Amino acid sequence: MLTSTRVQEKGQINLPGDIRRKLKLKKGDLVTFTIKGNGVIIQSLNAAVDEILDKLNKTLEQRAIPLNDLLSACQKNGSEQAVKEFGLNETEASDLFTILQLQTQKAVESIRSSAEQSGTSQLSDEEITAEIEAVRNESTHSHRS
Repeated sequence: MLTSTRVQEKGQINLPGDIRRKLKLKKGDLVTFTIKGNGVIIQSLNAAVDEILDKLNKTLEQRAIPLNDLLSACQKNGSEQAVKEFGLNETEASDLFTILQLQTQKAVESIRSSAEQSGTSQLSDEEITAEIEAVRNESTHSHRS
């Protein structure tokens, strides 16, 4: 499928409806952009996280490192310590940091959306922590080894 659209004054573009439907995107969904050669790949945030998690899991499996153990260590001791503890190489560490960054974006968007829906612009620390924990748990449970 080849579709074109015009870049607007502030760099904005409208994703054509057929592409939104194919990617199952709806208003408010987060998307990622990955530069590949002379082009760009657009994915839903969830699809991008799943793709990188699968790639990281495959490389870790070759060294008998359970992905869930690594993710748990990140939550417990922080990602930099987990990278050292598990002896991740530069590519694995980069993939891990990208996953964590995207999950954080997802958590922040969830918090923002919840605040808008409830009509409040401020959430308590407990509500923010609960939202972040829910996103972490969702990702960890969906990628059990």
